[in-house]
Parts: sequence; C-alpha cells; structure tokens
Amino acid sequence: EIALRRRSEDALRTGERFLDSIVENIPNMIFVKGAGELRFERINRAGEDLLGLDRRDLLGKGDFDFFPSDQAESFQARDRETLASRVVVDIPEEPIQTKNGERWLHTKKVPVVDEQGAPKYLLGISEDITERRKAAAALKTAKDAAEAANQELEAFSYSVAHDLRAPLRAIDGFSRALEEDCADKLDAVGIDHLKRVHAAAGQMSQLIDGLLGLS
Repeated sequence: EIALRRRSEDALRTGERFLDSIVENIPNMIFVKGAGELRFERINRAGEDLLGLDRRDLLGKGDFDFFPSDQAESFQARDRETLASRVVVDIPEEPIQTKNGERWLHTKKVPVVDEQGAPKYLLGISEDITERRKAAAALKTAKDAAEAANQELEAFSYSVAHDLRAPLRAIDGFSRALEEDCADKLDAVGIDHLKRVHAAAGQMSQLIDGLLGLS
C-alpha cells in the first residue's frame, strides 16, 4: 500500500511538473486569481516579462497594488463579470500600465468553478498586441495619407487638363479658320504646316484625355 501510494504521488508530481512546464512556456501571459479577493495566485514567465514584475512580488496581491486605480477598477469589474456570469469574457483590446510602459492586451477571462458550480478561481490569458496595434495604426495613417495624396493629384490633374483645353481649342480653331479663309493665299508648304498643327492639336487632345483617365 505504501509503494502504491508513493507511485501515485510520484505520478501526480510528474503530471504537475508537466503542466507547470506547459504553462511556463506558453508565450502569452497566464494568471490565476482567487475568486474572493481577486488576488494573484499564479502567473507564468511570460506574465512576469510583460508586466516587468517578479512573481514573488505579485503573488498574494491585487490589481490596486500595481496599476492605476482606474485600470485596476476596470480589470476587477471584468473579473467579477466573468465570475458572476460563469462564462468566458473576451476583451479584444485593453491598455495596461507596466514597468516597460503602456501595453495593449487581448485578454480572455475564464471562470474556474468547484464541483458545486461555485466560482473558485479566475483564469486569465492575455496576448500582447501592442506591436500589431502600432502596425495597424501606421498602416491606417499611411493609407489615409495615400488617399489624401491621390485626391490632391486627381484635383490637380483635372485642373491642369481642363486649363489646357482652352488654349488648345484656340490653336485648333484659328488654324482651321486660317485654312478655310486663306487657303487660296497659302502654298503647299503652308497647307502642310496647317495639317501638322491640326495633327498636333489632335494628339494633344488625346494626351489630355489620357491624363484625365489616369487621374
């Protein structure tokens, strides 16, 4: 019986070490709070790195010991919401003040209940999305700048193309009038010059249409 008990205890310790190893090596912050006073009872290595706190300083304490009061109140409000509803609460974005500055987290809070269904612990899993959020903000800024630049370019191109049509119509119109009114006074070279002016005006009109299309 003693040998059997020892083997059972050894197996239990082995299983606990295995679970500890998994929790410690998960890259996201994992923490456990007691359901009563919402004090930290466990946190993994990723949580220590994220918060910039040693677990020895964190365990047994609550949010108000480390975070600004407004953030601590927000954290605990979500904690109690999770424990009261007994369902997983998903928080896509929330800021948190750490020793390394402000970070943004995507957090899921999970109620852990006893055999009678009463809340016993609160399990939290937080992913640091700060860099992803910065990248999204930078992408939006670049997109907005590109859209603004495109709008300016479109307005500029339209204005230029519109302003070019007036002198082009004058060139084309007066050259045609010259051909009609003075054709008998022009030699073959003069007529050829006028045809070249007509052709150039037509080409310029196509270029303006292309510029408008591009804008």
